[in-house]
Amino acid sequence: MKNTLRIIAILAVLGASVGGLVVGVGLYNVSARVGHWPGVSWVLHTTFRNSVRLRASSPEEVPPLDDPDLIALGAAHYATACAFCHATPDELRSATARAMTPAPPHIEEAVSRWQPNEMHWIVKNGVKMSGMPAWPAQGRDEEVWSVVAYLQAVKTQASPPVPAAAGKEAGAEYCRSCHGTINGPVPRLDLQTAGYLSEQLRAYRDLNRPSGIMAQAVSLVPSDRFDALAREFARQGAEGSDAETSAASGRAEAASPAARLARQGTRDVPACLACHGADAPRKGSALFGQSQQYLSDQLRLWRDGINDHDPLMAAAARDLSDSDIAELSQFFAGRPP
Repeated sequence: MKNTLRIIAILAVLGASVGGLVVGVGLYNVSARVGHWPGVSWVLHTTFRNSVRLRASSPEEVPPLDDPDLIALGAAHYATACAFCHATPDELRSATARAMTPAPPHIEEAVSRWQPNEMHWIVKNGVKMSGMPAWPAQGRDEEVWSVVAYLQAVKTQASPPVPAAAGKEAGAEYCRSCHGTINGPVPRLDLQTAGYLSEQLRAYRDLNRPSGIMAQAVSLVPSDRFDALAREFARQGAEGSDAETSAASGRAEAASPAARLARQGTRDVPACLACHGADAPRKGSALFGQSQQYLSDQLRLWRDGINDHDPLMAAAARDLSDSDIAELSQFFAGRPP
């Protein structure tokens, strides 16, 4: 027994000595040019695959991924955030990406290996020691699913063309690649004021409003162009909607549960319409005419504490149920801007 313990102790000292030499002296060559020692790549890749499969959500939790708006949103984000390393279906990877160790796989190779729930885990969490970053904003699973929807479309050969990657000073055309063509999860900007849009661009830049997609987008736009972009996209005067039609719509919905919920406030929290109504004394963001999907997504973010940059809005949404959110989003989406 003593001999066994002595051998274990000797091996432990030798192992510690070798480890000290590798770490302290720098014996291990970290050059990407020479790659790993034999067997190390196999260990790392096997660990990676098994780690993802252990931690990925159940396949039953994957939402529908065939919505064209969701796919287009993922494609637009992929163009500036992912294509540099993984290329697009009709392009080669850059020489720089191919010189990495490990080299990021081409998009068509990458999507062939994984199921949607596994791709979601990888895009959301990233991969240590590989250059694959985590999603920039926590709690934004619906954004991650848009990228997965695009990747799944590539896998099934039904993907849309990826918008041209924006340069360092992306402008209005870059913004329109989402806000001019995609509905559903993407808000209309022409309903908002320039002041509101400028404020939100700065909130995304400073990470005060969490969004991996918008954090990436504003990083491509110089801060001194925020105000000009906001003016270009903002509401330009009256919408010119038929007042009589709008009034009739309002009378028809005045007694609906959703309308009552929108008018309901407390001593500490004003009603939705007190800030977001057409004649609101306080001016919040314009909600009438936005898409139901966008509104419901945002209300859930407020309700679940992901959005917390406006304490009043966070308090107003805190106690909303899923049915409340569905009714409110349908109410605001169904009314004229």
